[in-house]
Amino acid sequence: MNEAPRRPYGWGKAIRLRKHAQFSRVQSKGRRLGGKFLLLIFAPKSVPGVRHGLTVSKRVGNAVTRNKVKRRLRNILRTQNVSTLAVDLVWIARPDAANAKYADLQAEVYELLERLKRYLSCPHT
Repeated sequence: MNEAPRRPYGWGKAIRLRKHAQFSRVQSKGRRLGGKFLLLIFAPKSVPGVRHGLTVSKRVGNAVTRNKVKRRLRNILRTQNVSTLAVDLVWIARPDAANAKYADLQAEVYELLERLKRYLSCPHT
């Protein structure tokens, strides 16, 4: 059976956290970086590449609002060049994310990723 062609900006299985155990590992062993709209939890892994997981709870809003926040986050994360890192990321939307403008969410994602890169580049004990 032929595999379907991958879309150029697809959100394929290789870059997603998909199982409960994967989310649990990151949330229990990971470090946290917070912003006004998002909380980023990250945990290093042994193989190169970044995997993203999105969590948008009912505190953010109804299903329509939660899906809107997830669509925006996926679209913002597609354009990021973080493939050189070996880390799993869990993005947790805070309730203020429901009313945030796209540009504000994008700026916060950029800022959190820059903080992540700085954290990973300096040696820790």
